[in-house]
Amino acid sequence: MAHPKLPDYVLATGVGGAVVMVLITLTVQSLNSTPALAETTPPVTASAQVQGESHQAAAVPVPAPPAQSPPAPEQAPAYPDTLDGWIQEARAILTENGDQVPSAKALRATALAESSGRPQAVNRWDSNARAGTPSIGLAQMIRPTFAAYALPGHREITDPVDNLVASARYCNARYGGMDNMAGARCYGKCWRGY
Repeated sequence: MAHPKLPDYVLATGVGGAVVMVLITLTVQSLNSTPALAETTPPVTASAQVQGESHQAAAVPVPAPPAQSPPAPEQAPAYPDTLDGWIQEARAILTENGDQVPSAKALRATALAESSGRPQAVNRWDSNARAGTPSIGLAQMIRPTFAAYALPGHREITDPVDNLVASARYCNARYGGMDNMAGARCYGKCWRGY
């Protein structure tokens, strides 16, 4: 396009410069109006070649997104250090292991009838004690039976939860479940050793 008062090279540079300015203006407006886009895309530069000269817009700095905190680790539930808490925890462990889970009523009846609810109880007078293997713990198990039915990580015979877990697993194998065993003993009203 010819202009009567300006030489062609001046006019060409002016049009090229105008194009560069329009691109810069649009880029800056785009970055300012869409912050989500600005955070995820690299800075945009506009350039134009006009008669061998290069015009390049300066990159617009983009702020980094705010740092996010890592998710909090999942915590195991806290159980009260009581007979009811031990029963709840034992039932949860049996569930996690895929074992048959007795009712809280059967676990409670067993613990109360066998040890009066005392995890440190040791029977020193019955036939097991006379044979050298006294019954120990909340559900009064002898060590060889406890060892055979305890789960990995739950191998302390005087720990009330470990004792209940092993006892429930023993009853599952011997009686088809602790509820069957406890039911045959009137849930404590007509108790005899199991």
